[in-house]
Amino acid sequence: MQQVHINRLSVNSIEFDTDTVEIPLSPGGENSSEIVVINYGPPTHVHFSMSESLTDNITFLEDNPYVRHEEYIPVILRIPPGGRLFNSGQVHVAVGYGSKRESFNIKIGISDPDDGIMEVDVADNLYNPHVASYDNSPSNRENDWKLQFSEISNQLLGGILDSLTPRVVSLLGVASVLLIILYFIMKAVTVNIEPVDFNQTFQFPIFYAATVVSILFTALIAYLIIKLPIFK
Repeated sequence: MQQVHINRLSVNSIEFDTDTVEIPLSPGGENSSEIVVINYGPPTHVHFSMSESLTDNITFLEDNPYVRHEEYIPVILRIPPGGRLFNSGQVHVAVGYGSKRESFNIKIGISDPDDGIMEVDVADNLYNPHVASYDNSPSNRENDWKLQFSEISNQLLGGILDSLTPRVVSLLGVASVLLIILYFIMKAVTVNIEPVDFNQTFQFPIFYAATVVSILFTALIAYLIIKLPIFK
């Protein structure tokens, strides 16, 4: 913690290794330390005291030791629960029955000495209510699947509507008219022929016509799907 040199420069002289001692402590924390007193002259009593602001923070287990050559003075340092988070003051050292006294500064705590309030830095995103961890529960996965399916359905419907250009609508109309005409032709033919002749004569033409219509319809659907935005 600190070294104190007595009688090194002259009789009753007092020197310190450092002018300021800093002790970082948290609220409710306590620390044991020592002050080393080295005497370069005849044996003498050395008296320790502290500023009034530090009475709750420092306890000398021996405040008036008799130092022959070198002594270790145990000191208890603490931040009382509910007390100030930071305190500062001075430790006084006196020799020659109080005729000579010197002091060094001491700071106890980990906060700003101006207000005694500990500041905690918090990341900005902790204040954002929209930042949350992802829930990977089955219900959440099901909701995600429904949302994706709805989005794909909307894209398919929008793509089909966008693909219905005037030219495509015209082709659909012509195909519909041809199917209607083919229907009435087949109906007229089947009415005017005998049942036995129908199966023998028109079985293959009707099959081929239906096959052609199915191919045209499939090609049209494939064309519309290829034109959808999700496949581009």
